[in-house]
Amino acid sequence: MQPQQLAKAFEDNHLYPAIINTADATHYLVGGEDKQGNFYQLSAPQHQHKTCLSFEQAKQFLKSLGAEEAEFTLQTAYDEMIGVPTEHCQSKMRLKL
Repeated sequence: MQPQQLAKAFEDNHLYPAIINTADATHYLVGGEDKQGNFYQLSAPQHQHKTCLSFEQAKQFLKSLGAEEAEFTLQTAYDEMIGVPTEHCQSKMRLKL
């Protein structure tokens, strides 16, 4: 999804701004989440996935699209490896940008 499409989806309340980080990764995925929990990632030119190299960069990018809040999800493979049910393998929180 291109930045303009993402901004429009936020404005129309079709998607809620979202940031996803995997505990052992050094990048953050930026995009939007629909009411069913589906994540739509921001794309760079030539449809490559766009990532941010820091949490602050991810927040600033969403803010530049007009978002005032976002949902941050931290996923960890460790919990899944030790048998924690999949639905409990991530932490979500809403944050002000």
